[in-house]
Amino acid sequence: MPSVDQERKFIETCLELQLLQETDAKSLSENLGESGRDISQTALQRGLLTPADVDIVYSLQHPMDVAPGYQILNLVGRGAMGAVYRALQIDLERIVALKIILISNVAQPNAAARFEREAKALARLQHPNIVQALNFGKHDGRYYFAMEFVPGRTCEELVRESGLMPPQAAWSIVRQVASGLYHAAGQNLIHRDIKPANLILLPPPEGSATKTEIVKIADFGLAMFADQSAEQLKLTTGDKVMGSPAYMSPEQFGGREVDFRSDMYSLGATAWHLLFGKPPHQGRSIAALYQQKSERLMPHPDDLAVRLPEDQMSLLLGLLDPDPDSRPPSYEQLIDAIDALGVNTPATPTTTPVEVPRAASVGVPTGLAAEASRREFISQHPTLDRALPEPEAETATISRVNPPDDTVTQTVEFSESSPRRRLPHARSVAAIAILVLAALSFGLLPSYRNRPGVRMPTQVIGNTPLFDGVTLSGWDVGGSMVGAWQTVQAPDASTAIACISRKGALTRRYSTTAIPRISLFVWLQKDSGAVDIDFAFDPANPSGKRGCVRLQGDQNQLGSKTSDFGDLDVSFRSDALPSVFDRFHVIDIERQSTDWFVFLEEKFLGSLPIKDIGDGDAIRLVVHDNQAGDNAAPQVFFADVQLDELGLKETTELK
Repeated sequence: MPSVDQERKFIETCLELQLLQETDAKSLSENLGESGRDISQTALQRGLLTPADVDIVYSLQHPMDVAPGYQILNLVGRGAMGAVYRALQIDLERIVALKIILISNVAQPNAAARFEREAKALARLQHPNIVQALNFGKHDGRYYFAMEFVPGRTCEELVRESGLMPPQAAWSIVRQVASGLYHAAGQNLIHRDIKPANLILLPPPEGSATKTEIVKIADFGLAMFADQSAEQLKLTTGDKVMGSPAYMSPEQFGGREVDFRSDMYSLGATAWHLLFGKPPHQGRSIAALYQQKSERLMPHPDDLAVRLPEDQMSLLLGLLDPDPDSRPPSYEQLIDAIDALGVNTPATPTTTPVEVPRAASVGVPTGLAAEASRREFISQHPTLDRALPEPEAETATISRVNPPDDTVTQTVEFSESSPRRRLPHARSVAAIAILVLAALSFGLLPSYRNRPGVRMPTQVIGNTPLFDGVTLSGWDVGGSMVGAWQTVQAPDASTAIACISRKGALTRRYSTTAIPRISLFVWLQKDSGAVDIDFAFDPANPSGKRGCVRLQGDQNQLGSKTSDFGDLDVSFRSDALPSVFDRFHVIDIERQSTDWFVFLEEKFLGSLPIKDIGDGDAIRLVVHDNQAGDNAAPQVFFADVQLDELGLKETTELK
């Protein structure tokens, strides 16, 4: 049993790592010294920490006990499977990066095998543009391996902090990464997760004749062997999506055969991010991204932050071709093509952001530019192109414009539909009208309260993650949690929020002075039962009316209710989405001036008047009936919860 001082240090470490809120830490401190209660177990039972959190804190508090011969110094980063520490290799007195698979993940299928594979894959690679593996082992149930410690910053951090890279900088990085991947391909290895966050930049060596920074490719955790002789080291992933969707090749989505040309596609997406400040495709769900990536990229020059010369744009679009056979056929030819651009002069630093002038031409077929621009816009923002189920006598009409990338400019109005059911005589019309009014008064016909209001054009002015992808920090602060909740590994190997009891409810408040749009991803298993995403929820008045999106195996519903597990007063309904149990689905909930608008997979589901359900500043996740039972695997996963802050856009742009 830990001492009071050890438990107090445990809480202090959690606060330093921002694993706990101040209020939660204070609440835990009240239980210090209670007989038979470990403070870490108390935090787990309350859902304040995950097993991974506890494992990391333990490792930092016992730095000599995690891996023999290494002393942990501090936490560098963490992912769904493991954590990376800066550590001292004691015998050689050198700093290394020590990656450790968390105890909570050892029992998961293929986890240990994947970890061992990463170490062996790295050990086979000896290249100046690849992070070097040093050692591998297992101690007290933990797998670990030591790697070269690279103290630089990632390309993702550089773009976020400093802005766009000039072409010379970007192509220098792309060439070095291509060189490293060329070596990996020679060892029959495919990385499968090339992205800016996995590329680390180092200053040139002392005394070097060039000022070009060195790029190191990190994280071969998803690497696969391309040759059949190494089949015993491959892991079967079934139909899982492996990689980072924004940078993945189209073939990685569909379970098709993957080879080195998949890494080329990811390298092209990375180059696009470096040159233009964001990935080439930005669909709000995996399904939307896959649809975009299945078609040739045809950007309009005016939609890009900078204009590239035709030869650069041609090479970039060739890397991003959805057909692997249309990409460069080998790394040798890719490197030769980069050298032929004439942008890599070694006397100039490569990563100093500069203002890049627009060139004269991009070389994009102008006849296809307008369609490409429209498609990109539609894929990035919710649309109102779904017919409303009722009333039949009215239909929604949508006016669109081609806005900048970060705007939503749809409005909804109502107009009379075609007179296909026009009655021949005025007397019959009057009689029918009287009957309809009588039916409405007795509740025999659906009312017209479900008519959407006007959705004003907006633009994104800010974005705040409501789930950090690691912990439940910020959840249920000032709310009331029902059941047990944790962060767990979702079916696609990402980290998600899940209820681990038969039923549960969890709240997340948010704060904004703008128009809020809450987005989140939901993955249902076949035994999940009904799942609710409640909005306009006021934690101070839990019995007040709130909006609710209910997902079930055969139907989606939108309406209102007054309790977590109460009946839903349904206003809109639709059939369940195809492959509802196979992947994440995105939900967007947006509050405008008079109505809450709700979208499922970027399709309009319905809207509810604010005057009917209120204007609460919290969402609540509700799992009704986990058919798998208590202590079984979670059946519902929530991920990528975020708040988009929207500002009204000038309406003069509307047609």
